[in-house]
Amino acid sequence: MTDNLTNDMNLLSKEDVDLAKESLQLLDNYRKLQDRYTALFTLNQLSNDCADLNTFYKQVHHSIASIMNAKNFYIVLYDQTFATLEFVYHVDEKDTFPSGSVDYKEFKGSMTCHVIETGKPLLVTPEVMPELIREGKIKHVGVKGTDWLGVPLISDGIVIGVMAVQSYSESTIYQEHDLDLLTFTGQHIVTAMGRLQDRERLQKAVDARTRELMNQIREREKSELLQESLFRISELTNDASIDINKFYDMVHNIVGQLINAENFYIAKFDIKKDTLSFVYYSEQDEEDVERKFNPRKFSNGYTELVIERGETVLLNYYEMLALYEQGKTLKPKGKTKSWLGVPLIQSGDVIGAMVIQSYQTNIIFNEQDAELLNFVSQHVSTAIKRKELAQFERKTHELLEQQVKLRTAELEDEIKQREKIEQQLKYTASHDSLTGLPNRTVFLDLLNHAIACNKRRPELQFAVLFLDLDRFKVVNDSLGHHAGDILLKEIGKCLSEILRNKDTVARLGGDEFVILIEDLEHPQEAHDVAQRITELLATPFQILNQPVFIGTSIGVLFNDIRYENAEIMLRDADTAMYHAKDMGKGRYEVFDSSMHKKVQNALLLEADIREAIKNKEFVPFFQPIVRLNDDEIVGFEALARWQSEKRGFVYPNDFIPLAEETSLVMDIDFQILEKSCRQLKNWHVEFSRDDLYVSCNLYCEHFFSQNLPNDIAEIIKRVGIKARHLRLELTERALLENSDIVLENMMALKKMGVKILLDDFGTGYSSLSYLHRFPIDVLKIDRSFINNVHEHNNHQAIIKTIVDLATNLQMATVGEGIENIADAELLAQMDCMYGQGYYYYKPMPAHEMKQYLA
Repeated sequence: MTDNLTNDMNLLSKEDVDLAKESLQLLDNYRKLQDRYTALFTLNQLSNDCADLNTFYKQVHHSIASIMNAKNFYIVLYDQTFATLEFVYHVDEKDTFPSGSVDYKEFKGSMTCHVIETGKPLLVTPEVMPELIREGKIKHVGVKGTDWLGVPLISDGIVIGVMAVQSYSESTIYQEHDLDLLTFTGQHIVTAMGRLQDRERLQKAVDARTRELMNQIREREKSELLQESLFRISELTNDASIDINKFYDMVHNIVGQLINAENFYIAKFDIKKDTLSFVYYSEQDEEDVERKFNPRKFSNGYTELVIERGETVLLNYYEMLALYEQGKTLKPKGKTKSWLGVPLIQSGDVIGAMVIQSYQTNIIFNEQDAELLNFVSQHVSTAIKRKELAQFERKTHELLEQQVKLRTAELEDEIKQREKIEQQLKYTASHDSLTGLPNRTVFLDLLNHAIACNKRRPELQFAVLFLDLDRFKVVNDSLGHHAGDILLKEIGKCLSEILRNKDTVARLGGDEFVILIEDLEHPQEAHDVAQRITELLATPFQILNQPVFIGTSIGVLFNDIRYENAEIMLRDADTAMYHAKDMGKGRYEVFDSSMHKKVQNALLLEADIREAIKNKEFVPFFQPIVRLNDDEIVGFEALARWQSEKRGFVYPNDFIPLAEETSLVMDIDFQILEKSCRQLKNWHVEFSRDDLYVSCNLYCEHFFSQNLPNDIAEIIKRVGIKARHLRLELTERALLENSDIVLENMMALKKMGVKILLDDFGTGYSSLSYLHRFPIDVLKIDRSFINNVHEHNNHQAIIKTIVDLATNLQMATVGEGIENIADAELLAQMDCMYGQGYYYYKPMPAHEMKQYLA
């Protein structure tokens, strides 16, 4: 079209020619504007279409090349903080560009740096170049070209880079409109670059977090596998019914899951015959296997080296060769690349060795492998000992096997319960996971709301019903927990159906339910509801195809102006429920002043306890702990006693439960601990018995506090005793809650030198997993197993198992509640180290204890 206009201009008048030229100019301007629009549209679209910056830079080049000559093109980014340049994209016929980040100084004086420093576009032609050089603004950098055109990339007023084109041919020149076009383009790609850079940074962050999570998952799986394997080995060791050869094979399989144990053997040393026999082996090298593992005289092999030293030996081939050159061992075989052996120790004597070896250069054993194998060796030693004593223990073998199976089943059931609890913790915070009813939190909110409404409008009467199922435990024990869960669901469903829509039934936990009856017109309505529920739950439920009679006791509480919060109302309703149980169960009782009197007594007792703490009325009674083989006193357990100024002597059972409920026991514990330490220091000086220690009980909540190590350290420093003279007792409950902070506190106390005792072992969770995890020094066997143990064979088996377990884990044992000589002698025969009880000494005040120490 333009050519036709030009040809036709010769036929037109001057006015027509001028008009035609003006039309051509407008057409050319329109085409340039259209090119700019097309380029801008393409660039805007690129930020959405391009997956990464490299693709984006390439597409930017193509877009610019479509509207101007851009055969030689590059984009360089400038990092002002680190003073670096990075040529992120470049296409050039002659010039080369460095990869990665380069120092800004290396390009100082270049046209690129000039644009960065001025922040303005620059068009350099052969005529302009000498002038710029003469003025010192630039110096020649790179291959000399004809024209060079560069524009700054500016973000938030800061130059972040340069986009440039250059020409090496006189036929390709750049003009001002090219400069305008490139400047126009540069202004719009910065925003797109920012979006893509943000996207890449986000993707990198997501990828990094994903890798981190995957690593955490792998580490957790590895840790779980290790814990499971150690637990399985412990189970195998405690199962005396397994044949010893089968035991070796199973241990090998378990070890093989944790370490490369393709080449594995167990050697036993007969000190009388001076021979070494290989009781189990698995060998990858099939050459002359039988001869290699035939029994032999004790010589200078590497297995013999482990037995002689009585310690772990970890060697590579060169270390083995060095031992040979020193004349200590036989010459190693060239196939062996890594060799690890640990001793089997029984009662302090080395009875053999357990060995793994590698013939591959990519399988090299380390100290972690040595530590694991050494742990396994302890169980193998115990198994060998039990096999040798099998004939002696045959009479009690069946009973022990039965107890082990029962305990294993209990552990499995406890693990299942633990998993169930963990799942329930993830369940919604507003409803009970079993019945779907509102839980305690929701019920308390509703009850508080009802109290507030009653304060504003006294005519809005309401009542609380507190239900406890009378025979639920019997159902659980006879039909199982599944039947109990079904029963709870059925009861929850029935309670919901028997109430009005505006009333609320909730499950507090276990077999306890609460009901909020609102908008009462007369108290009899609540009596009627309680009676209907009593009659309903007195009828049998069909559970697992058999009738189940359950019954319920209900406490009824009506609103009263004195109640300010839901917790108090719930407490009084609970009190009324227990009164109903005391009256014979299967009934309901309304809370009255007599019941309130019991509550008042509890409040008075709480006030007296607080005053007693302030007046330091709590004193320690000391019960000696003796060494069973010679009845020597080695230490004391400090027990809290209260000599009240108001009440006289108060027995522990009368104040400890309330002290624990109100957390006042925390202050009592510290008061007893400090007084006990002071008394112990006095005895050290008075009787020159620096070997005596004192063992103090701490409520589990102490171990949930991060301040516990500092509190104990301050008492030790204030009193002036050594940390080794103090022992702290905790119950198994402390290990089941907040286990991370409990472990942290126990490790800090151990580092100080304070020993940790696990009290009442055998009656609670009694998990092998936390015996491995937590730094426990002593297991205190619960008195329920000790009392007349000489008359109970099953208790003897349990105690023996606990003592053996503690011995394998390098823990001491203390038998509690020894009340006769027969029990004391039997515990000593079972290798229980220490004991305490009325057979030796009763708990007594410090002034009475002096006569025994004297």
